[in-house]
Amino acid sequence: MVSLTPGLDLILPCWNPAGPWVESLIRHYHEITTLMGDTPVQLILVNDGSVKNFTPQHITWLEVAIPGIIIVSYTRNRGKGFAVREGVKRSQHAFQVYTDLDFPFGVNAVKEAYDGLLRGMDVVAGERGEAYLHKLPHKRRIITRISRLLNRRVLNLKVEDAQAGLKGFNVYGRNILLSTRIDGFLYDSEFLYQAGKRSHLKIGAVAVSCRPGIQFSSFRTKLLMKEVMNYCRIIFSSSAA
Repeated sequence: MVSLTPGLDLILPCWNPAGPWVESLIRHYHEITTLMGDTPVQLILVNDGSVKNFTPQHITWLEVAIPGIIIVSYTRNRGKGFAVREGVKRSQHAFQVYTDLDFPFGVNAVKEAYDGLLRGMDVVAGERGEAYLHKLPHKRRIITRISRLLNRRVLNLKVEDAQAGLKGFNVYGRNILLSTRIDGFLYDSEFLYQAGKRSHLKIGAVAVSCRPGIQFSSFRTKLLMKEVMNYCRIIFSSSAA
């Protein structure tokens, strides 16, 4: 059973991290602990089967620089949803926030999500707004618009931008997140859909924007088809509910 010890578990999934990511992570960690003041911050890093740029030397550097860091690592790449759940299983505090390794929305967004939980929200989701769409490559822009439309019209999500890589939650949200089954990117939609079915839960959004210099990846056709099937799974479960 998770402890309600005051504080924050910060969960970061990663796969084949690029560039000098250790130095970047250490810098972001210290920025967050400064923002959080006396609030304990437990960093949980999940290595989702990386085959490059994640070595024992990287782990040693992190363990020296970040006191008490928890590193979860397994050899087979399972997907972001699986990685987030593996990290959440190690959580020990009253609140959890997960985001991407490169902190695409900056460190202030983590603090804002945490503050939303302190104000009584059970689940807080980052919402990127319309400005984000104009920064995307054409193909990703179309996919994102379709995803938001389905989230709003079919799944009736309270936060239509379900795929923004920032979520925060308390113990009630934690239990729902751990009950999700999708391993790929659409675990976010599954999480918010399942949370929205609980009428007693308070679900809110925090406006986020991408920091300068973020590089957007492209969706491979095989991955896109897999996520379409995952969306069908969510829609089927909503129809059967």
